[in-house]
Amino acid sequence: MKKYYYITLVAIVATVCLQVSYINSLYNRYVDEKIIGIEDIVQKLSTRERIIRDALRVGVKPKERPRIMRKHISHMTQEEIDSLRRLPGGADTIDVIAAQKAGIGGTAGEIVDQLMQDLLLKSGFPLNLNTLDSLWRASDSIVRHPHQFLLYDKDTVMISSVGDLESHTPDYVSQLHPIGTKGLQYLQIKADIPMSHFLRHQLWTLALSACMMLLVLLCLFFQLTAIRRKEALLRKREMTINGTIHDLKSPLNSVITMMGWLKQTAPDKETKEMLETSKAGVRRLISNIEALLMTARMDRHQVVLNKSLIDVPEMAEGVKKELSCLYPGKPHTICIINELPAGLQVMADGMYIENVIRNLMENALKYSDAGVRIEVSLSIVNERLCVSVKDNGWGIAPCHQKKLFTQFYRVPRSEEQQQKGYGIGLAQSQYIINEHGGEIMVKSAEGKGSTFTFIIPCR
Repeated sequence: MKKYYYITLVAIVATVCLQVSYINSLYNRYVDEKIIGIEDIVQKLSTRERIIRDALRVGVKPKERPRIMRKHISHMTQEEIDSLRRLPGGADTIDVIAAQKAGIGGTAGEIVDQLMQDLLLKSGFPLNLNTLDSLWRASDSIVRHPHQFLLYDKDTVMISSVGDLESHTPDYVSQLHPIGTKGLQYLQIKADIPMSHFLRHQLWTLALSACMMLLVLLCLFFQLTAIRRKEALLRKREMTINGTIHDLKSPLNSVITMMGWLKQTAPDKETKEMLETSKAGVRRLISNIEALLMTARMDRHQVVLNKSLIDVPEMAEGVKKELSCLYPGKPHTICIINELPAGLQVMADGMYIENVIRNLMENALKYSDAGVRIEVSLSIVNERLCVSVKDNGWGIAPCHQKKLFTQFYRVPRSEEQQQKGYGIGLAQSQYIINEHGGEIMVKSAEGKGSTFTFIIPCR
């Protein structure tokens, strides 16, 4: 159940991070737009402030709406042409590209404005920060952000400043804008871009975003609650089923004991064979019950091994007899090749190891045609017990071999090759061998048979 909490927590964190990232991107875009707006309005207000100083220089009243008079050179008098040639710099032409590279202006109009700044500075009319600040405050095209205008000399030492910006690091600090083409003065603006303005500007967007995030979180919470309820219900059902299955083992063990007694007292050979066949069927049923119990506990509980010294060859012979009784109508040959030292006994859980051997041998018998030959090899490899079950049956394609030991997985077969089963035998076998500190592996080729091998420590 913990993994569902982790998945839900990851989903919540991911949702919150996405929302924060989205809001942050909105705010960054808002700040960029405000910075562009501030730069634009400062450029316009600087031009208006320059026009006011120019009017004061010539002794006329500044007009509320500055105008530019355009006149073709052919209609100018000689005096007017001479006055144009007397522009700062003493040149008849202006190199716009060079001026752009020097940062004087981006357009021809801005460069002309800078030339006029040179004229005003030469005439003793420097930039007036108070006038520029008044124009800023009177402008209707910008939000009233806290700001500060700063004026620097040619050595970029601050001369004066004006504004209502408090003593803290502002959100935006512009570059030094040159006043004129001579680099005698520089203008800079610092401004705050408060979050409150952004929140008011994006109120509905943020509210909708918060509602969507809350809806997603509620859905995740509801899903987690539903999973918890179903998990609790499944556990109750599992406990009931496990208890019922476990209760079946006791009477079945009693049946095996009774059959063993009846076999000893049976008057004829035919009756003994029937009892042996029935006993093998009951033992197989107990093995299947144990497999179901182990499959149900596999994800939550570690199997408790009851280790003792076991005789593996004798165990293999017993499984061989059981399978001969269970599959009397299918011709087959089971050959046990014992290469173990005489009298060797292995420390392991006899019931579980017998289940593994039975499962591998029965699979070899089931998934093959009549006349199959099964070889069970018992040997010692690197001081460990090695049990190998080889057959010449149908075999398994490579694409299915990686999933063989997965619970409830069954190799797809044609209708003629379909066999009864639930896909838990090999998963149980791998679990048992792993708990014994060993490993199980398979080698197979389609149409050429299979070889299943497991290795466990002898002690």
